[in-house]
Amino acid sequence: QVPVAYTEEEQYTVQVPVTTEVEQTYQVTVPYTENVEQTYTVCVPKTTEVAQQYQVSVPYTETESYTVQVPVTEQVEQPYTVQVPVTTMTTQTYQVCVPYTENVEQTYTVQVPVTSTRTETYQVSVPYTETMTQTYSVQVPYTETESYTVQVPYMESVEQPYTVSVPYTEQVAQNYTVQVPYTEQVAQTYTVQVPVTQTQTAYRSVTKCVPVTTMKTVTEDLGSYQCQAVVSDAGMGVVSGGAVAAGSGCGGSCGGTSACGGCAPVASCGCSTPCGGGCGTGCGTAGVVGGSAGVVGGSACGPTVTYRQVYVPNMVSKQVPVTTYQQQVTQEPYTYTTTSYTTETKTRMVPVTRCKTETRSRMVNVTKYKTEQRSRTVQMQRMKTEERTRDITKYKTDTRTREVPVTKTKLETRTREVPFTTMQMETRSRMVPVTKTKMETRTREVPVTSMTTETRTRMVNVTKMSTEERTRNVTKYKTESRTRMVPVTTMVNETRSRMIPVTKTKMETRTRMVPQTSYTTETRTRTVNKTRMQTETRTREVPYTVTVQQTRVRTYNVTVCENVTEQVPETYNVQVPVTTMKEVQVQSCRQVPTTVQVPVYSYGSSPVMSTGAGCSDCGSSVVAPVASPAPMATGAGCTDCQ
Repeated sequence: QVPVAYTEEEQYTVQVPVTTEVEQTYQVTVPYTENVEQTYTVCVPKTTEVAQQYQVSVPYTETESYTVQVPVTEQVEQPYTVQVPVTTMTTQTYQVCVPYTENVEQTYTVQVPVTSTRTETYQVSVPYTETMTQTYSVQVPYTETESYTVQVPYMESVEQPYTVSVPYTEQVAQNYTVQVPYTEQVAQTYTVQVPVTQTQTAYRSVTKCVPVTTMKTVTEDLGSYQCQAVVSDAGMGVVSGGAVAAGSGCGGSCGGTSACGGCAPVASCGCSTPCGGGCGTGCGTAGVVGGSAGVVGGSACGPTVTYRQVYVPNMVSKQVPVTTYQQQVTQEPYTYTTTSYTTETKTRMVPVTRCKTETRSRMVNVTKYKTEQRSRTVQMQRMKTEERTRDITKYKTDTRTREVPVTKTKLETRTREVPFTTMQMETRSRMVPVTKTKMETRTREVPVTSMTTETRTRMVNVTKMSTEERTRNVTKYKTESRTRMVPVTTMVNETRSRMIPVTKTKMETRTRMVPQTSYTTETRTRTVNKTRMQTETRTREVPYTVTVQQTRVRTYNVTVCENVTEQVPETYNVQVPVTTMKEVQVQSCRQVPTTVQVPVYSYGSSPVMSTGAGCSDCGSSVVAPVASPAPMATGAGCTDCQ
């Protein structure tokens, strides 16, 4: 199919615009103002006097009696229980698993390979070559000359007329309406609430607490603990008031050469030599050193002195001032302010904006169109016919013959010796060590701690409560009803009217000239280039492939399987005993030394050293500072022999 270009004349339709002036009617909204009467409601305040009742609490005083719990401390002996640990050794029997190893005969099965050969028959494809005569066709090319026609395009300039719509602008006068605002001052009446303040005086009750001091008799115990010495032998005298009589000295137990075999030096009589038979000379009268009891001069050592704490009461009465507070009620004046409102009518000028209508004119640009005839040069493509020649290659078919080798195969039967391996089962035995355990009973010494209960006593301060009757003044209140006048303001609604300007609108119909564009249809002619397809017969050279048989030789690999015997390791599980050390927690009880603090107290009311009081075991004097009165534990001994 060969394309051939040609031209044709065809008609087409064009829409040409035509502009005309048309009268148009439109609606305009014109505003105007009217005064409309409006009714509104105003809240006017109105004040009235209303009687109001209120409650007042009036105080009064009464005397009442009450009970007070007064604490009293006493010393009471209290028994208590102590758990004392006692450790004993106990023989304990326990069992232990002891491991041991034995050799046990074990039977197992083994696969033993056995190799043998067998004769095997197989077939082989043996190739061989034969020559065959083959007939084939061959395309033989030859050349011929032929003539053909071709359409050759060329460009030609053609004068073409066309129509153009040219726009132009005209000034047209147009009338329009404008709303012009203006402001007027209008008198407006309004209501104002004016506050009026009044000051009033009233009385209120004020309660104050006034201190009142009275005298009260209080009894106080100013007693104290005093130390008394008690002699357990007749050789020592007991002096009242805490003094020991002189004339008795160190006892006959002093050996004079032992560690505690001498009398202590006495400050009053100067006995400083060790007494084999006592201090012969010395104080004949009772010696009191520093106001406290002392053993002075006398015969040999011997009596034992013990001490005890005795409480000596001393009841003292005294007057103590007691301050109480009483409530007093007084009437105090105070002022308060009340505010009321009065209504006043006032007038003010309010600016009101209104509009008036004005008609104005303006020049408006209107676009119009006029038609002009113009011409232009157009390049058009034309076709011309040319005669040409060309060489064409054609083919003719020839039949030929050739000798072709062909490879064929034939089957041959052959034999070969093939080794193969079979497995036989054999039963064997071996000695395997096996770990076993046996139970053994053993003994061990285990300390066991048990707790024993001991009962001891101690002095405990016990506080008891005693009841006392007392009196006090109590202020009470009673309620009284009173009346007062209270101003109450209420709001009363009043209906009033006023004139309000309201803006309304009305519709007016007006006319104006509007340009309108319409289109007319025109039929025109133009030349159109077209293309049509023509059928032509042509030839071409086409390559094709012919299969030619050839004989070739190739080498390929053949895989042959042979049986090979190998030693394969076998894995099996054996129970092997392993001895390890394991840490076991065992409870053991052992004694732990602890330190217990025992309080030791000395007696007396003065910090002066008391001398001459000796020890019953060693005969040495007890020289210790005398502290303030405190409870003393029984058994306070010497500082030398503990």
